[in-house]
Amino acid sequence: MNADQQNNIEQSINGLCKNLVWSWAYFRSLSGLHEIAKSSPPALDPYPQLVSCLYHGLFDALFLRLYHFVDKSKGATGLPSLFKQLRRYYPDDNELSGQINCDEKRLIEIADLNKIGNWRNQVVAHLTCTHRNSKFFTDNRLHFSEIHDMIVTFESMVEYYSMRLLKRGNDTHPPSEAVAAELAQLLLRGHGKFLGEEVQTAQ
Repeated sequence: MNADQQNNIEQSINGLCKNLVWSWAYFRSLSGLHEIAKSSPPALDPYPQLVSCLYHGLFDALFLRLYHFVDKSKGATGLPSLFKQLRRYYPDDNELSGQINCDEKRLIEIADLNKIGNWRNQVVAHLTCTHRNSKFFTDNRLHFSEIHDMIVTFESMVEYYSMRLLKRGNDTHPPSEAVAAELAQLLLRGHGKFLGEEVQTAQ
């Protein structure tokens, strides 16, 4: 592998890492907001429009970010693009090829990815008649735990190829680790709570 190919791989992995940073940030913002809504509803009562905008905007952004990882469209730089790149650069590396095959199978087996694709394609990226169909929202409901596990799966894949090919680990959690605490300080101010135990669980 020449220097240009090495640089191309590094750029691809850097892009996936950046996408992980934003995915974690949006996810923790949403989960932190959700915890406050459950534990201290009066703290959100003065800001109904703001909370609604935050929920909808953050979910839209999160679904877009998550779909980036599996986007196969031309010019996309998600995991499918990385896999194609690695097969081209390492045609004789059987171990790497086997891992790529395994990861492609893992992505296919993540049932919730279909829901992410549905949200992204039918609600977020395109305004379709789906938004008038209540059945869509029932069929494509996602829990925070499911989204969390999905991001962890993407993270483990990116970390494997980064360590294997760049000999580099990545910390993609900052600044999202502070988001729940900052939300608590902002929205619970004046309500007698700050960093309650219920908020800490979202971190």
